[in-house]
Amino acid sequence: MKYCLHLVCFLVFFGLKLYASPSIKEDSVKIKSDSFEVTLVDPVSLEKDIETNISNHDYQAAINSVLTAIDYFKSEDNQTKVYYYRFVLSRLYLYIGLIQKSINTLEYCHVYFKQESRDLDVIRSQHALAYAYKKIGNPDMAFYFLGQCDNGKADRFNEFCRNEHILMDAFLFLNRQSSPNAINSVYQYAKSIGNNELQIKSLEVLGEFYFQFSNYKRAESVFKKALDLAKSLNYFDYCKQFSFRLYECSHNSGHYKQSSDNLLSFVKYNDTLNQISNSEALLKLIGKYEQKEFQTEKIDLEKNKRLFELKSRRSNFTLYSLLFSIGAILLAGYFVILFYQQKLETNNIIHNQSEQINTQKIKELENNIQLQSMQSLIDGQESERERIAQELHDSLGGLLSTIKLRFDKLVHDQKISEKEDFTKLHNLIDAACGEVRSISNDLKPGSLEKLGLLEAIKDLLNRYKLEQGPEIIFQYFGFNFPGTIDSNVALNIYRVIQELVNNAIKHANCKEIFVQISKTINEMTITVEDDGKGFDAETVKKGMGLENIRSRVNYLKGEFNIESSDNQGTLFLVQIPLN
Repeated sequence: MKYCLHLVCFLVFFGLKLYASPSIKEDSVKIKSDSFEVTLVDPVSLEKDIETNISNHDYQAAINSVLTAIDYFKSEDNQTKVYYYRFVLSRLYLYIGLIQKSINTLEYCHVYFKQESRDLDVIRSQHALAYAYKKIGNPDMAFYFLGQCDNGKADRFNEFCRNEHILMDAFLFLNRQSSPNAINSVYQYAKSIGNNELQIKSLEVLGEFYFQFSNYKRAESVFKKALDLAKSLNYFDYCKQFSFRLYECSHNSGHYKQSSDNLLSFVKYNDTLNQISNSEALLKLIGKYEQKEFQTEKIDLEKNKRLFELKSRRSNFTLYSLLFSIGAILLAGYFVILFYQQKLETNNIIHNQSEQINTQKIKELENNIQLQSMQSLIDGQESERERIAQELHDSLGGLLSTIKLRFDKLVHDQKISEKEDFTKLHNLIDAACGEVRSISNDLKPGSLEKLGLLEAIKDLLNRYKLEQGPEIIFQYFGFNFPGTIDSNVALNIYRVIQELVNNAIKHANCKEIFVQISKTINEMTITVEDDGKGFDAETVKKGMGLENIRSRVNYLKGEFNIESSDNQGTLFLVQIPLN
């Protein structure tokens, strides 16, 4: 009972009870702690020496005592004790920064645990190896040992192993967003059982997660907490690591004074570790042990190492084959999906293009029908205008001319020209004849065919000029360009100007009308502007005949724009292509 109590105290101090085999019990043996010579001493004294040396940070004396214990139990052929203390030795190497020596010792223990089918110890050694390889920057081996844990069941049925496995998994897959929750659960578990080393590792992994994602503020908080715990336990390698991480966090956050203090702390712990690990006495002691160790068990070690490497290669080959097969299947699936996706996209593109073509054809057909309707309407209007003009000119015009001639003859024969009533009647007949001629010209402008568009517009505007009517200003540009205007286009332009000017005179209540025609090789621009009362084109477009103008402009494939507001006048802008 006394020995067990000492052993429990020893394991709690080191944080090593997770690695102790549950089947190990203390034997009553006696060894000497200051040499490799076997003597009959109290083993409890040796354990006290190891515990005291570690408490005083005398790692040289602690390693000396552990090596003495290993040598003694080898002579006693107590392999359980030998590998227990070898495991302790690997932890001491880790504390002083000799990680590669810790890995070598752990691999030696790992082979033994596998040979003895000590499943729980195998899992613990695999966790330790995964952690150590990750620390030295060898992720392939770290993944290998953690993957080997998945093949066993011990870490599933043992609560401590299960939490340690979760932590190692999070350490190797830091990029996962779910890692902080898993790490925090392990940290809370470690606090509940009072395991300091598992707490430090949990804080280390959590800090590395935040640091990787550039969350330096939270990383600094976690590393500071880990450093305080490592200081209290005098784990110099952890203190060195956390001091440097705190320096990087402070520097990246712009806290340069704090980063300098953290850098000085890192240098201090680094110097302490160098003094310990480079101690001539310690190196001589370790070298002497390793030489004797490998000489006595060289054959078994080489055999076990080759067996381990062979199994590793087989496992790697199986893993790589599986990964290659999965990759090939995924790649093939990707290409199949890509092929069908491209096929569907091609079909959709063809379908959309077909719909667009059909829609365009329908629009073109509708436009053609609309143009044909407009052309028929305009042609009908012009034919009717021509017929009415011809009737007015030939029938009513001729009749009025005959009436005038007879009236003039009657006045001349009766010599009644001095009478006022006959004079008024004569003027009315003249006015009627003039009105018939004007209406006939409006309906069928003969000047358009005889003199051309420009002269026909001048004649039109001259006929609109009245003594009490608005002043009409006419400007034209570009008619010196070569090329003739199609008679149909000219007629529609004439009608548009006629309608716009007529509307301005009748409805705008304006004092001035400005008409401008600008011609280029490819386009005719018509501007009609007045200073009248303006109007809302949306509400009065039909009443002012604007729909008729729009139809003619659309028929000519032109553009028609209106700018008007109350008491600000109106601007009509028409652009008609000539080619």
